Order: sequence, then structure tokens, then C-alpha cells
Amino acid sequence: MTYGIIGAMQSEISLLKGNMEQLKAHPLAGTEYYTGLLGGKPVVLACSGIGKVSAAICAQTMIIRFGADALINTGVAGCVCDDLTVYDVVLSQDVVYHDFDSDLLIKYFPHTDRFPGDPELLALAQKAYAALGDPGYRLKVGRVATGDQFIESKEVKDNIVSRCRPDCVEMEGAAIAHAAYISGLPVLVIRSMSDNADGNADVSFHTFETVCADHSARLLLKMLELA
Repeated sequence: MTYGIIGAMQSEISLLKGNMEQLKAHPLAGTEYYTGLLGGKPVVLACSGIGKVSAAICAQTMIIRFGADALINTGVAGCVCDDLTVYDVVLSQDVVYHDFDSDLLIKYFPHTDRFPGDPELLALAQKAYAALGDPGYRLKVGRVATGDQFIESKEVKDNIVSRCRPDCVEMEGAAIAHAAYISGLPVLVIRSMSDNADGNADVSFHTFETVCADHSARLLLKMLELA
């Protein structure tokens, strides 16, 4: 099993890269793909860049060029539910687009507007969370909503919540899950809450980004140790 691990920003992969063994860099189309071992497991790791297109290109490259057997997206997100706050982590029960016409996704290929998290990866993440003891945050299995927009407006947030009912919002997860879905591969999105997707989101994001990115990465590291 080769795990394809994607973060959108360097802060989301730096801890993982620093823990890799037999690290080898593969520059391709402006992106560095790193192969090696993480927690003793074969992985390919990359910083995709921000947004759905960059994430989808990275995911498909990992599948076709590097033979990834499963995809995991790690990083931060904006919280839009009432039972979580900054530092807490969401695992993807499913992932949806909040800026794509869902009727078109259902009518045309891939004929679905929801991309489920893999049950075995979800169970492994929950086991890893328990093994961490008290990591200082809560864990929730829920919905992740993706769109090419940093959400820092209550009006925009409320609109997304009314349409999609997500637990958090971010900019890459659905594109990665979409690529995994059409290739028949397991996928999981792990997101630590860096802000509340409101008028203070920009300040909160820049304050908590690194800590939250490390929360997701440490959970992933424990998953690979236990896999």
C-alpha cells in the first residue's frame, strides 16, 4: 500500500516531510513529489498548491505517475458548525463542493455530488486519535465542503451552511476525493480548524495555521504507525 499524502501549503506537509525516511524528491510540473517511508509505510507526499485545480492535478499525478493506492488530504479548514472550534479536527464522512452545481455532477460523470471518506481510513484515524491520549482537541466525523474561496464573511458562510450542511470549509478536499472516487481508490480528508470562517477568519488563520496543520499531520503520522 502506497499512501498519497497531499497538503495545499508547505506548513501542512513540513512535519510529515521532516519525518520521512529514504526521502527522494521528484520535481514535476512545478511541484515537488517526495517518495520514501513515513511510519515505516511507503508514501508519496506533495504540496499541491491552493485550490481545486492544483489539488486535482496533484492527486491524479500521484495515482498515475507514483502508483498511490490511497489518498489522504491533510491540513486546515474553517469551522462552520456549532459543536467544534479552533484546533478541533474533522474527518471526512463525505466531501462536497460548495461552488459547483450539484445537479450537473449528478447528471453527468461522475454522477454523484458526494465523495465518501473510506471507512477503513476513518476507523484508522479514530484509532490513532485514541492512541494519542489527550492531544488537546476534539475529533468529529463530518462533512467537508470545498470551494475556490477563503471564507471570511458571515453571509457567505451562512449561505454555504444552508445549502451544504458542512462541518468545515476549505479549498482542496473535494477535488482530491473526486480524483480518488473516479479511480476507485480510498480517500480521507483530515482538517484541523484554524478559524471560524467569519469576519475574524484571516487573523485567526494566520495565528493558528501552523499549530493546526501540525495537529492534522501528527494524527496522520500516528495513523501510519498503526496501519
